[in-house]
Amino acid sequence: MSSSRRSRLPQKTDRRRPAGVAPTTLTRVATFVLLIAAGGVALLFAMRLTAAAFGCDFSPFPYLGISADHGARAWLLAGVVIVLAVLVWLVLRHGEECLWLPSGGGAGGGVRVPAAALAGLAEEAARRHPEVVRAEAVLRVRGGAPGGTVRVWGRPLADRARLAAEVEQAVRARLARVVGVAPARLVVRPRILTVPQLKRYLP
Repeated sequence: MSSSRRSRLPQKTDRRRPAGVAPTTLTRVATFVLLIAAGGVALLFAMRLTAAAFGCDFSPFPYLGISADHGARAWLLAGVVIVLAVLVWLVLRHGEECLWLPSGGGAGGGVRVPAAALAGLAEEAARRHPEVVRAEAVLRVRGGAPGGTVRVWGRPLADRARLAAEVEQAVRARLARVVGVAPARLVVRPRILTVPQLKRYLP
C-alpha cells in the first residue's frame, strides 16, 4: 500500500468492541438453535448406537412419535440436515466484512481490510472535529466501497446541521484516502448534548 496515497490504518482501536464486529441478534439465535439441534440429534443417534452395541433393542425414536421404519428415519435425517444447513448459513453470512485494497505495486497484490478497521478510521476522523465529544461508526462493504452510519455526540450549543455536514465531509475524505474510492453511502446522525449530559460523554 502506497503511503503517499493512503493513510495508515490505526494500529489500536478503542477498548470497547469495534463497531461492525458484534454479532446480531439473529446470528446469536441461529447459533444457539444450531448448537441445540445438533446436540439433540447427536444424542438420539448416540443412544440408539449405544443400545445396539450392547445388543439391546432400545430406541429413543418411538418415544418421540417417529416411525421405526428406516425410510421414515432417512427422511427425518434429511430434514434435519437441511435445517442445520440453513442455520449454518444464517450464522456464516453475518461474518465480518472485509474490503480488498490493491497494493500500489500492482501484480495483483493487496490487503484485506476489515470493515471494523474502516469504522475505526471513520470514528477517528469524526472525533477530530472540535465540536465532537464522541463518535461511533457502523460500516458495511457494498460494491467495493464502504458505507454506513456515523453517530456523533456534539458539544452543547453546536449547530446540528453544520456539525453533520462537516463530519460527513471529513469522514468521506479520510475513507477515500485509505480506500481509493469515496464511500457509496454515508449517513451522519448528530446528537447535541446538554451541559448536564456532557460529563457522561467526555473521555
